Parts: sequence; C-alpha cells; structure tokens
Amino acid sequence: MILGLIALAVVSSAGTHDIPVEAEWVEREMDWEWLTYCNGTPGWLSWGGTYRGTWFNLEDFFPGVTTALVSEVELWFFHSSSYPWDTSDAFVELWEGCSYGPGSELDQQIVTAQHLTPVYIYYDPPIEVPGDFWVLVNIEMSAGGWPSILGDNSAEPVPHSFYSDDFIVWEPWYGRNYFVAVLAEFDDLGAISWGELKSMF
Repeated sequence: MILGLIALAVVSSAGTHDIPVEAEWVEREMDWEWLTYCNGTPGWLSWGGTYRGTWFNLEDFFPGVTTALVSEVELWFFHSSSYPWDTSDAFVELWEGCSYGPGSELDQQIVTAQHLTPVYIYYDPPIEVPGDFWVLVNIEMSAGGWPSILGDNSAEPVPHSFYSDDFIVWEPWYGRNYFVAVLAEFDDLGAISWGELKSMF
C-alpha cells in the first residue's frame, strides 16, 4: 500500500497541467505483494492527458515472473481549490501491453475519485495479467482533464508513468510516477524474490 498522509500543501505553477506539491508522510510497512513505482512522497499532481497510465513490468519486482493475478488497484487523487474538478468520475482500466503502450483491454470500471484518500478497485475473481501490463486512468468524461492524479518526484532512469491524448503517442512523465499500486498474487515460485532465492544457497 502507498504511504499514509499527515499534511499536504500545494505550490502553484501557472501555465501547465502539472503543479508541484509538498507533503510530510508517515511511513507504513509495505506489503511485498503491493507493486508500485512511486516512492511514496508526493511531488506533483497532474491533469494532463486524456489517458494517464502506469506500465508495470513484473520482472522489475520478481525476476523470472511472467504472469500474476491482480486483485486490487490503489490510486490517489488530489483536488485543488485553485483547479476545481468538473467531475470526480473516471474510468480505471487494466490493459496488456509493453512499454510502447497498452495493447488489449482486460477490464474497465468507473470510480469516483476522492481528495487525498486511497481509491480502490477490486477484482473478484482476480484478473490474470502478463509480465507487462498497464493501469490506466481514463478521464474522457471530463472537459478539463479531471480528476487530477497525484505523483512523486522520482529519480528512476526508466519511465513507468505516461500520458496520452490520442491513445497512440504515449509521452513519459519524466522524473515522476503516478500514485498507482497493484496488489498482485503469484504462484509459489513467483512469490520468491531473487534476493530470497540467492540467500537460500
């Protein structure tokens, strides 16, 4: 799960679909099954792109794992009074697909975003995903890009958060990751990380 919030302040930046945020967070222990690229520290919020997605590669978390069952998705949104939402509703979608973009849709659900409160999507039964898959927030119900999604300040060299207006060209959100996490279940072999496997020998 993504970390718990103590306080958050918005620092405004004109002429963009992204604005920086500052926050202090209380760290909670992360469950190994929750996969996320965000570092848990808010840095930005964004309303850019009709589609905002995080590309997950299971190899980044557990080398050798080629499939997983996703039972939950967690997302965080931010509602700034300076940039009011025209709707709180959005589609959250699961897609197969590599780093070039989503390929085949696996699921779509409507969610109602909440300000600084985790929003969960539950899959019962869990949905099997391949080694590369996407979680998308599709805001086509909005006229202005809402609801805005929370992101971090990340120093990761490989981008995992992207946005697109046409679903063809996917622009990386360089230096930032959306606050998106998935609860993934693996078979017995997949549940052993490379570090754990090495320590056994």
